[in-house]
Amino acid sequence: MRYHINDCVFKQVVNARSALLSNFEVLTLLRELDADHIARTKTAIRVKKEEAAGKNSHESYAEEISENLRTVELEAIQYLSADYQPTLHQSDAGISQLVRGLEPFGLSKSEKLQIVNLAPTEAVELYVVRPGLRAYHDKMD
Repeated sequence: MRYHINDCVFKQVVNARSALLSNFEVLTLLRELDADHIARTKTAIRVKKEEAAGKNSHESYAEEISENLRTVELEAIQYLSADYQPTLHQSDAGISQLVRGLEPFGLSKSEKLQIVNLAPTEAVELYVVRPGLRAYHDKMD
């Protein structure tokens, strides 16, 4: 289900458990919202300048966005874009390929999401995602 707010299309979350987003997806969404906000702000400034110059006499609507919301959005973008985050090296195609590759292991959606978000490089990092994996790993040694 989709709904519109200020010409932005949003998906309505029907079941909170089925709408899991990876950090990469959140970062992508936040960047899109930020770019949209910047474009709207530039347009509003241009319209105000035109009105001040007497070129345009129609009523303008400047979108009001909470300063706190913008701060949270920008800080989230900054955090998810940090050098130590795997989101810098991820792509939609890469995440899809990883999730398909994890299918044979019988992991839950949340476990797959944790693996995508953590991007573990060592087996020990997987113990956080699946605690029983350590016992399995110990048997293999």
